[in-house]
Amino acid sequence: MPPATRQKTRLLLIDDDLSMVRLLTAVLTREFDDDVEIVALEDSKAALQWIEHHVVDILITDLEMPQINGLDLLKAAKRRNACTQVFFMTGHSTLDALVDAMESGATDYLLKPLDQKEFVEIIKDARSRQRRWQAALAGTMATRQVESPVGS
Repeated sequence: MPPATRQKTRLLLIDDDLSMVRLLTAVLTREFDDDVEIVALEDSKAALQWIEHHVVDILITDLEMPQINGLDLLKAAKRRNACTQVFFMTGHSTLDALVDAMESGATDYLLKPLDQKEFVEIIKDARSRQRRWQAALAGTMATRQVESPVGS
Protein backbone atom coordinates (compact mmCIF):
# COMPACT_ATOMS: atom_id res chain seq x y z
CA MET A 1 0.00 0.00 0.00
CA PRO A 2 1.48 3.42 -0.90
CA PRO A 3 2.18 5.83 1.94
CA ALA A 4 -0.54 8.36 2.71
CA THR A 5 0.12 11.66 1.06
CA ARG A 6 0.05 14.62 3.35
CA GLN A 7 -2.01 17.53 2.10
CA LYS A 8 -0.09 20.75 1.58
CA THR A 9 -0.80 23.59 3.95
CA ARG A 10 -2.35 26.49 2.05
CA LEU A 11 -0.96 29.73 3.41
CA LEU A 12 -2.11 33.19 2.37
CA LEU A 13 0.22 36.10 3.14
CA ILE A 14 -1.01 39.68 2.78
CA ASP A 15 0.80 42.92 3.49
CA ASP A 16 0.57 46.23 1.66
CA ASP A 17 4.36 46.54 2.03
CA LEU A 18 5.88 44.69 -0.93
CA SER A 19 9.26 44.34 0.80
CA MET A 20 7.58 42.55 3.74
CA VAL A 21 5.73 40.25 1.34
CA ARG A 22 8.96 39.38 -0.46
CA LEU A 23 10.92 38.84 2.76
CA LEU A 24 8.31 36.60 4.41
CA THR A 25 7.72 34.66 1.20
CA ALA A 26 11.45 33.95 0.98
CA VAL A 27 11.58 32.88 4.65
CA LEU A 28 8.56 30.58 4.27
CA THR A 29 9.81 29.10 0.98
CA ARG A 30 13.26 28.44 2.43
CA GLU A 31 11.84 26.78 5.54
CA PHE A 32 8.86 24.84 4.17
CA ASP A 33 9.76 24.33 0.50
CA ASP A 34 7.08 22.11 -1.05
CA ASP A 35 5.12 21.40 2.16
CA VAL A 36 3.33 24.75 2.03
CA GLU A 37 1.46 26.33 -0.86
CA ILE A 38 2.17 30.03 -0.45
CA VAL A 39 -0.05 32.68 -1.99
CA ALA A 40 1.45 36.12 -1.36
CA LEU A 41 -0.42 39.34 -2.13
CA GLU A 42 0.04 43.02 -1.41
CA ASP A 43 -3.47 44.11 -2.35
CA SER A 44 -6.12 43.49 0.33
CA LYS A 45 -8.99 43.66 -2.20
CA ALA A 46 -7.33 40.95 -4.29
CA ALA A 47 -6.80 38.95 -1.09
CA LEU A 48 -10.49 39.17 -0.20
CA GLN A 49 -11.46 38.00 -3.69
CA TRP A 50 -9.00 35.09 -3.41
CA ILE A 51 -10.42 34.11 0.01
CA GLU A 52 -13.95 34.13 -1.40
CA HIS A 53 -12.96 31.40 -3.88
CA HIS A 54 -10.43 29.33 -1.91
CA VAL A 55 -10.03 27.73 1.48
CA VAL A 56 -6.98 28.87 3.41
CA ASP A 57 -5.38 26.98 6.30
CA ILE A 58 -3.14 29.77 7.57
CA LEU A 59 -3.73 33.47 6.99
CA ILE A 60 -0.92 35.88 7.78
CA THR A 61 -2.04 39.44 7.32
CA ASP A 62 -1.11 42.97 8.15
CA LEU A 63 -3.76 44.36 10.46
CA GLU A 64 -4.01 47.85 8.98
CA MET A 65 -4.12 48.18 5.20
CA PRO A 66 -5.82 50.55 2.78
CA GLN A 67 -9.28 49.49 1.57
CA ILE A 68 -9.74 46.24 3.53
CA ASN A 69 -8.19 45.55 6.93
CA GLY A 70 -6.97 42.31 8.44
CA LEU A 71 -10.08 41.85 10.60
CA ASP A 72 -12.27 41.81 7.48
CA LEU A 73 -9.96 39.22 5.91
CA LEU A 74 -10.14 37.10 9.09
CA LYS A 75 -13.94 37.13 9.01
CA ALA A 76 -14.03 36.15 5.33
CA ALA A 77 -11.51 33.33 5.82
CA LYS A 78 -13.33 31.98 8.89
CA ARG A 79 -16.63 31.93 6.97
CA ARG A 80 -15.03 29.59 4.42
CA ASN A 81 -13.11 27.49 6.96
CA ALA A 82 -13.66 27.81 10.71
CA CYS A 83 -10.28 26.13 11.29
CA THR A 84 -8.32 28.84 9.47
CA GLN A 85 -5.57 30.10 11.74
CA VAL A 86 -5.08 33.84 11.46
CA PHE A 87 -1.91 35.68 12.39
CA PHE A 88 -1.98 39.46 12.49
CA MET A 89 1.15 41.51 11.95
CA THR A 90 1.29 45.15 12.86
CA GLY A 91 3.77 47.92 13.32
CA HIS A 92 1.20 50.11 15.04
CA SER A 93 -0.42 48.15 17.84
CA THR A 94 -3.22 49.62 19.92
CA LEU A 95 -5.16 48.14 22.81
CA ASP A 96 -8.37 48.28 20.76
CA ALA A 97 -6.73 46.43 17.86
CA LEU A 98 -5.33 43.77 20.19
CA VAL A 99 -8.73 43.20 21.84
CA ASP A 100 -10.50 43.13 18.46
CA ALA A 101 -8.02 40.52 17.21
CA MET A 102 -8.58 38.30 20.25
CA GLU A 103 -12.36 38.65 20.15
CA SER A 104 -12.44 37.87 16.44
CA GLY A 105 -10.58 34.59 16.88
CA ALA A 106 -7.05 35.46 15.78
CA THR A 107 -4.49 32.78 16.51
CA ASP A 108 -1.68 35.22 17.25
CA TYR A 109 -0.70 38.87 17.09
CA LEU A 110 2.81 39.66 15.93
CA LEU A 111 4.59 42.98 16.29
CA LYS A 112 6.81 44.25 13.50
CA PRO A 113 9.66 43.97 12.96
CA LEU A 114 9.23 40.20 13.09
CA ASP A 115 11.89 37.90 14.46
CA GLN A 116 12.37 35.40 11.60
CA LYS A 117 13.18 32.41 13.84
CA GLU A 118 10.14 33.08 16.02
CA PHE A 119 8.01 33.55 12.92
CA VAL A 120 9.07 30.17 11.52
CA GLU A 121 8.37 28.45 14.86
CA ILE A 122 4.90 30.02 15.00
CA ILE A 123 4.10 28.70 11.53
CA LYS A 124 5.45 25.23 12.44
CA ASP A 125 3.12 25.22 15.46
CA ALA A 126 0.22 26.31 13.26
CA ARG A 127 0.89 23.47 10.82
CA SER A 128 0.95 20.95 13.68
CA ARG A 129 -2.32 22.37 14.99
CA GLN A 130 -3.80 22.15 11.49
CA ARG A 131 -2.88 18.46 11.21
CA ARG A 132 -4.45 17.75 14.63
CA TRP A 133 -7.68 19.49 13.59
CA GLN A 134 -7.75 17.55 10.30
CA ALA A 135 -7.19 14.25 12.14
CA ALA A 136 -9.91 15.11 14.67
CA LEU A 137 -12.33 16.01 11.88
CA ALA A 138 -11.56 12.82 9.95
CA GLY A 139 -11.94 10.72 13.10
CA THR A 140 -15.18 12.42 14.02
CA MET A 141 -16.64 11.94 10.55
CA ALA A 142 -15.61 8.26 10.52
CA THR A 143 -17.17 7.69 13.96
CA ARG A 144 -20.32 9.54 12.93
CA GLN A 145 -20.75 7.29 9.88
CA VAL A 146 -20.32 4.16 11.99
CA GLU A 147 -22.63 5.35 14.77
CA SER A 148 -25.42 6.76 12.61
CA PRO A 149 -28.66 5.35 13.98
CA VAL A 150 -30.61 2.99 11.77
CA GLY A 151 -34.30 3.68 11.32
CA SER A 152 -34.43 6.95 13.21
